Amino acid sequence: MELAEHVDPALVRDFDYHQGAAFLVDPFAALDRARGDRAFFSTAYGGYWVLTRAADIREAFQHPDLFSSAQFSIPAGAYPRTMRPLALDPPDHTRYRQPLAPLFAPGPIARREPELRRVCAGLVDGFARAGRSDLVADLARPFPTTVFVSMLGLPLAEATTFEQWNHDLTHAYHDPELRKSAARSIIEYLDEVVTARQKEDTDDREDVLSALVRTEVDGRPLDHEELVDYAFMLFVAGLDTVTAMLGFTFYCLATRPDIRARLVAEPELVRGAVEEFLRAHAIINTARVVKRDVTFAGVGMRAGDRVLLSTPLASRDPGEFERADAILIDREANRHLAFGAGPHRCVGSHLARLELAVAVDEVLARIPDFHLAPGEQPVIHAGGSFGVDRLVVEWEA
Repeated sequence: MELAEHVDPALVRDFDYHQGAAFLVDPFAALDRARGDRAFFSTAYGGYWVLTRAADIREAFQHPDLFSSAQFSIPAGAYPRTMRPLALDPPDHTRYRQPLAPLFAPGPIARREPELRRVCAGLVDGFARAGRSDLVADLARPFPTTVFVSMLGLPLAEATTFEQWNHDLTHAYHDPELRKSAARSIIEYLDEVVTARQKEDTDDREDVLSALVRTEVDGRPLDHEELVDYAFMLFVAGLDTVTAMLGFTFYCLATRPDIRARLVAEPELVRGAVEEFLRAHAIINTARVVKRDVTFAGVGMRAGDRVLLSTPLASRDPGEFERADAILIDREANRHLAFGAGPHRCVGSHLARLELAVAVDEVLARIPDFHLAPGEQPVIHAGGSFGVDRLVVEWEA
């Protein structure tokens, strides 16, 4: 691409966090090598700035007055709806986030733990005697999908279809038409669900979508289009992210027998270990649009420039974390940015933490000693959300 005149050619790097060869092998190491003292510029996907220091990334998250969420992915997502409230800036973001906050607060999420353990234990029991499993296909995908579909009040029989639609939409950058088709399928389905739910008496229903039908914004009920926007955002954000975090967590446990053995011997460490897994393997690379000309992170940016905010770059910054590239399950003061920061900090963080802890608990209770199957290496994807597509492990049945 032809550089804008305000971009110093000395700041340009070959950097493609979607399809770069190094990212498809070890995306975290690839980002670590890209780190520097100030932002740099990538010419991929029409050009964007990359912030590399945790302090700069945190500050950008905390200043929606300067960095807008109107376009939160690079390249722009195949989203035919407003990702409400994800793609909104304050004060609109604040108004539309408020109805979600109590639904995903610590108390309501903690009360779901027995259900989560039942679902996860049932899945693990289904393959524990086999001695071999693709933990992505057998656990990392169906577990959070089943949980979240239930929370939204959607039929569990359709969970596999939902999972495929979501994967096509969020990861098929090689096939734009497939992404558009997936988006259409999701929207058409959710439009029908919202229409039906608005006609029902939802007073006795406790799912998230029914709660949104009953809620108000600015003293009025949400209209049909707003409800579909909410449902679409929750559908896209809720199905893929925990799957990705589970994939990297179990990849770590399969290749680090020392960590696995310690968690088996001291299960009380699991909750703290989850925070370290989140830090070491933060997965989200989101984007913002500069709202006015500014000098930030050591470079001059112009209004309209796009900026990549990489949570793994922030969470593995050696300027903030001692031995940042090491996994220390008893690390203290773990101020990672896996869930972002500022007004857009992930509203589902409590649910994600609980799902990760439950999955580690239930797997290690039944399969305390597993490893990568001979001849197998994980299949990893990069992009806006790093993830593991295949992770085959073995153990003594």
